[in-house]
Amino acid sequence: MPTARNHRLIRIQGIDVEYDWSWFIILGLIALTLGQYFQATNATWGQPTIWAAAAITAALFFACVVIHELAHSFMARAHGLPVHTIRLFIFGGVSELTKEPEKAWSEFLIAIVGPLASVVIGAICIGLARLGSAHAPIPAVLYWLGWINIFLAGFNLIPGFPLDGGRVLRSIIWGANGNFLSATKWATQIGKIVAVLFMVYGVMEIFVLRADISGLWMAFIGWFLLRAADASWRQTEAKAALDHYAVGDLSSPFYQTVPPEESIEDYFSAVSEEHNFRPSMVVDDQDRLIGVITPAELRDSDRMRWSQLRVRDLMVPRPRLVTVSWQEGLMDALQKMAMNNVSQLPVLGEDDRLRGIIRRDRIIQVLQNSLAH
Repeated sequence: MPTARNHRLIRIQGIDVEYDWSWFIILGLIALTLGQYFQATNATWGQPTIWAAAAITAALFFACVVIHELAHSFMARAHGLPVHTIRLFIFGGVSELTKEPEKAWSEFLIAIVGPLASVVIGAICIGLARLGSAHAPIPAVLYWLGWINIFLAGFNLIPGFPLDGGRVLRSIIWGANGNFLSATKWATQIGKIVAVLFMVYGVMEIFVLRADISGLWMAFIGWFLLRAADASWRQTEAKAALDHYAVGDLSSPFYQTVPPEESIEDYFSAVSEEHNFRPSMVVDDQDRLIGVITPAELRDSDRMRWSQLRVRDLMVPRPRLVTVSWQEGLMDALQKMAMNNVSQLPVLGEDDRLRGIIRRDRIIQVLQNSLAH
């Protein structure tokens, strides 16, 4: 689902294409730059034609970015990796994979297919543009789209993790040494070097070449890549630390249960007396989870009917709940909590019976202890 900062633009084959407001900044800058470009290269065009071409080209450019990211997403799905969201933001777009590939070859194909899609789009646009006059509006738009897509492919293949080129590099190192953690460390370290070079070049452009806007943009890109490379390494390091544990290792047997037939009046009295406002697990007589209820579910109910209402009437039912199995990894549990904005999850056994709960603070504590050693 779209977050508070992200907004859905379109849904394609079950993948939400979302944007945050920073996307409009780069969209506007590209349209402005294109307007100046078309004005300089096509002096015979009228102002309405120039700015219409600029706006259409900017929109088509981001359509190309979405196609680039869809190529990543569809390849990821083909290799068993769920992808639910593509996010458009100030630096372009990103396919949000829910987990890392399990094989180096999968990583390589997922990473390389995006730039290949951009090259194909670029070649098609240039080929179509050559059918008409270079100074006519439609061929001019197609020429720009063609070359910018080829540039986009080349830029993305720079070995600066987490750019596509950095992921290609990681897949090659991973395939050579068979160690995902080591390959990620090498790729992120090289990515940091590339990021610093971007920033140094940007500063040089500002103070030596006096190209303030492009220099600032290069330095900004370098700063973003540096942060992204560091975050990628930290996430990989965290996953490696948590891979030693399963949910069952940290599952707590201390949780509150409530039968589905209990009245809301009795439920609220119990939680109020105990000052325990954590979620209560609604279980049947065989300890099977059928729902979860918290005092928040009572807000919109009629207080005068609490003695008639039952827990089953207001609980969040089992089909709407996010759960984890006893054997799942802690990283999977942590990602489920983050994606669903919850701090704990019910833990189910092989027989689908409730075995306990897993809390985020407990996982974080184990992670901190593991990384401290």
